[in-house]
Amino acid sequence: MLILGCTVHPDGTPSKALRRRVEAALRRASTLPNVSFVPLGGARGGSPAEATVIERLLCEAGVPASAVLPCPLGQNTIESLRACWPLLAAARAAAPSLELHVCTDGYHTLRCQLILALWGLRSQAAPAPRPALPRRQLLALRWRDRGALLKDVPLALLWRAAGQLRRG
Repeated sequence: MLILGCTVHPDGTPSKALRRRVEAALRRASTLPNVSFVPLGGARGGSPAEATVIERLLCEAGVPASAVLPCPLGQNTIESLRACWPLLAAARAAAPSLELHVCTDGYHTLRCQLILALWGLRSQAAPAPRPALPRRQLLALRWRDRGALLKDVPLALLWRAAGQLRRG
């Protein structure tokens, strides 16, 4: 279960969005056997790493620390996914029928799944509930995320072609 990070306040308090993502991951995990959690996201602007805060929230919810494999690197979606690539590749090699679930906001799911698919990994969406935001703001978030595809798709293809995924 990949959990994509987002805003963490300087004091380590998770944003509402980050809490929604963790809660959605826990709900999905409750329907699956033997789940490992991979929190993603590095530190930004003096705040703790997003992955570390996600790890804390999971442990507070009762997830055993041994089931949490944080990847506290990456300043954005594609960097975070690339940073956890060695872990994902090893898990897939060990269990080819591995089911990968991506937990993030609904507007962000397509981009995450597309990047992973370009790297040869199929995934299931485990979207967080829609935030209580005005429709206009939700549309802006969706369009911003679609615009990021213009940067991320070529970069994902370049890294794959150059064999740079192995390095993480």
